Amino acid sequence: MPYQCIIIDDEPDALEILNDYIQQISELEVAKSYTDPVKAMAEIAQGDLVDFVFMDIDMPLISGIDLSKAIRAKTEKLIFTTAHTKYAFEAFEVEADAYLLKPFTFAKFALAINKLIKTDIVSAQTIDKAKDFYVKTTEERNRFVRIKFDDVIAVESVKNYIKIYTTTEEVITYLTLKEIKERLDETANFIQVHRSFVISKDYIEKVEGSLVKLPNNMLVPIGTFYKDPFYEYLAKNTIKTGRHN
Repeated sequence: MPYQCIIIDDEPDALEILNDYIQQISELEVAKSYTDPVKAMAEIAQGDLVDFVFMDIDMPLISGIDLSKAIRAKTEKLIFTTAHTKYAFEAFEVEADAYLLKPFTFAKFALAINKLIKTDIVSAQTIDKAKDFYVKTTEERNRFVRIKFDDVIAVESVKNYIKIYTTTEEVITYLTLKEIKERLDETANFIQVHRSFVISKDYIEKVEGSLVKLPNNMLVPIGTFYKDPFYEYLAKNTIKTGRHN
């Protein structure tokens, strides 16, 4: 029987992301989710013991820290999911089993679950099968966008934010190129060709001199520092003739 999970988060977008992550692990199952922490406290206190509770901290009326004190005895594992580092010590005091900082990737989530269960149910193969990730956009507060690896054409660093070019849209988020590259490096489909650009190998249309042409007439320069590894990749994947002219 799957481990039963309860999610408590006053932000519907964050709740949806966590629900999606849990669904990707067959050994877990969402029993109930709440956006109202007061209602969650009342129902969990009267309910049966649950395997996992995933809980935000900064919530209205009652904080996740205070809520956890009321329901800690009703769950085997308590995991805080928060955008703030300042609550880490308080989380330790209420015996939280994990502390995930938003926005966290599916890979980090899966590794945390694997560590808590102390089995190999969430294997490296399961993590490698992750096909998407989420970013928080600059357009409005607490808006998350789901992006599929297969749809990413390129990522560009611009001042203090990055642009993610996909087959359907451009997404702007306050991340660094290094931070997004760590996520993209979980697959073998991406390569950095310039200090400001990471591109998908799947969308390279042609290479002309020091420029890479991508869909939508997008031209990306090849930086001097990245030239050797990029041309090494090209050489390995270029069909050569054995004939002599």
